[in-house]
Amino acid sequence: MSSTRPEPGPFIQTLTGRRVNPLDAAPEDIDPEDIAGALANICRFGGHCNAFYSVAQHSVIVCDLLAERGATPDELLAALLHDAAEAYLGDLPHPIKHRSELGASFREAEHRLQAVIAERFALPDASARIKPLDRALLAAERRVLSEESWHWPELDEAEEIDVEVDPWGPERAAREFRERFERLQDARS
Repeated sequence: MSSTRPEPGPFIQTLTGRRVNPLDAAPEDIDPEDIAGALANICRFGGHCNAFYSVAQHSVIVCDLLAERGATPDELLAALLHDAAEAYLGDLPHPIKHRSELGASFREAEHRLQAVIAERFALPDASARIKPLDRALLAAERRVLSEESWHWPELDEAEEIDVEVDPWGPERAAREFRERFERLQDARS
């Protein structure tokens, strides 16, 4: 009886036990439970903030802000999943992601994976509606959660949004993310 070992490579084991190569993923590799759980455990700003604040909570807030602006369920799901690639790749602090060679390579891998996620969930391209809210929220998060001490050129065009940022723990963040995901999937049916 021979036991074959999986080939080595850049594979991660997800929360649901999947073996995923985030650099060459297929739509069937993507699981909403993995996304919710992983994003709930990833802290924004590379952990450099005055309280744990997850990517899942950030995604929920972006989704809720877009809902206030009358977005469709498809656009809202795209907003909720706008950072879903980070569930498989992790997150880089904004200045590294946007101002370094490492960031350029990371963004390329993230873009490819985000396209797979968009295919998996049949998401529209709602970036024109999501990106300004994402930047406005980033400006608010930076002010509330960190020492705002130098200029970030990426925020020059962002008008900080007036939103309360009250960090949730990972369990609540995952629960809120899942609830929105399920509600939006039902609304799309």
